[in-house]
Amino acid sequence: MPTFDFECKKCGHRFSEFVSIKNKDKVTCPECGGSVQQLFTGFLYISKGSSSSGSSSCGSCSGGSCSTCGL
Repeated sequence: MPTFDFECKKCGHRFSEFVSIKNKDKVTCPECGGSVQQLFTGFLYISKGSSSSGSSSCGSCSGGSCSTCGL
């Protein structure tokens, strides 16, 4: 089950909760019982292993040097 981050619309409390995707709309604030909105947070994915092309590109650039991966 995924973890989602929420913020209460009534009291501003922020929290994370393990909840299924189909039930995330039923989540309420654990502090006041108010309605919540989902916060969208980023995540980092790192692929391990060698690429088939042999380049040292991070995948978000076309190769060589780029500011996002430091290559």
